[in-house]
Amino acid sequence: MFSPLAAWIRFSRRDCFALARFAGLGVLSGLLAGCVVEQRRPRAHAAPPPPPPTVVVVKEQPRPPQVVVVIREAPPPPRREVIVERDRPSKAHVWIVGHWRHDGRVYTWVPGHWAQPPRARAAWVEPRWERRDGAYIFIEGVWR
Repeated sequence: MFSPLAAWIRFSRRDCFALARFAGLGVLSGLLAGCVVEQRRPRAHAAPPPPPPTVVVVKEQPRPPQVVVVIREAPPPPRREVIVERDRPSKAHVWIVGHWRHDGRVYTWVPGHWAQPPRARAAWVEPRWERRDGAYIFIEGVWR
């Protein structure tokens, strides 16, 4: 009969160390082999090229055609307006002065108001009445 103890006794000390090293390497490789997990990589598909970058074109707004109003009688003197600084919506807002406008029959007063410039460093050119060839012409106010 075969007994493991009898087989063990037949090995020399050198053979036992070699067998123990071999068994240790087998156990160690078995432990490490169980830790590796291979991830499946997705197949590479031909992806469409990315879209080209968007191009932003900034155009200045076309100015509306200025309406020319020709009146024979002079406009009344401008009204005196009280500007309350604490009513200013923000530091960027500018006071637009009131002016007289002619509606085809009579002059009507357009009161002043706070307005924000359409762009940085824009300056408001006030509307005005100019006398030309014996008539009064109204010129609209614009941002410059």
